[in-house]
Amino acid sequence: MSMRLQPANRRAVIITAAVAIAKEHGLHRVTHGDVAKRCKIDTSVKTVKHYFGTQVELWQAVLIEVPEMLGEGKELGL
Repeated sequence: MSMRLQPANRRAVIITAAVAIAKEHGLHRVTHGDVAKRCKIDTSVKTVKHYFGTQVELWQAVLIEVPEMLGEGKELGL
């Protein structure tokens, strides 16, 4: 039986996956679906959307963690 992650821990897992995608492929490639697939634990697109309702919110979370990508964020209109 697996234990459910606390919300803060689940959010951290999602952000970690999003940051990894951004660093490898660029911020524009960070999507709910790709993040859900990249998470180290089973995570659905619905769960990613629960924590980050829009792609912009997902991108903003990445930029908080990786401020050196702010230029790329500006190119995307953030």
